[in-house]
Amino acid sequence: MNILVPTNQIITSSETFIQTVADSITRAVGDDIIEDIQAHHLVTGNGNATRTWDYINTNIYYGFKSSDVIANPTKRGPWELLPFFERATGNIYSAMREERFSTIKKQRPGRKNAHYLDALTNSLNGDLVANIGQARFLDFAPFEDEKIHEIVEKIFSDLNIPGNIIKHHGLILFSSQNFQLFSLRCCVINGDLEIVEEADWSNYIKAGDSVVTEKVNKDDIGNDPSAGLNFKQKAKDRIDQKEIGVEKKRNVEEREN
Repeated sequence: MNILVPTNQIITSSETFIQTVADSITRAVGDDIIEDIQAHHLVTGNGNATRTWDYINTNIYYGFKSSDVIANPTKRGPWELLPFFERATGNIYSAMREERFSTIKKQRPGRKNAHYLDALTNSLNGDLVANIGQARFLDFAPFEDEKIHEIVEKIFSDLNIPGNIIKHHGLILFSSQNFQLFSLRCCVINGDLEIVEEADWSNYIKAGDSVVTEKVNKDDIGNDPSAGLNFKQKAKDRIDQKEIGVEKKRNVEEREN
């Protein structure tokens, strides 16, 4: 039996911090991936989800580059993620889609190998619960402490920060559709993957700043994922530069081969 303690407003990030996160994800799921599709003349979007994550991580990394936030990539199996540490609050954060979190939570009872979220929440938030004095009996087997420690220490090491200065982990959850971010929240998750505290950050999502001005009927788009998208001039200029870069790379590869 775990005796759990209540939270005490763990999510206390500054507006600048929240806005940087919101802008980074908004740009990645929208303008960045759209321009990528257009510049490479892609006719299928099988890799869009993965490339979008590269943009999310890159935007957050450079967004906090000159701030008091430490962000560095770390590897978990074949997947690279970007945890980031906010000195002001002592919290470490990671981002995840809402749908992915639902899947991870649903699979928890039968999961034998700890996900990085299992490791961070058990290590940093394991004793938290929303209700004062609540005791909870776990209905699934806990993960091995040694494995949890190994995963967490790898993340802390890649961030180049000592674990004793990190207080809690915050999970930033978002949803997007049709190249637009429409929900954003930050949650504190305990070791059972239960939300014990959350803050709605959706009001930090800026509207009307996309390079996409309008969309036409999907029936007119056909097999081109970027067809039917009207771009502002600044977007066209960026796309032209990307196309030039792609063409130069192709020419170099052809010469080498």
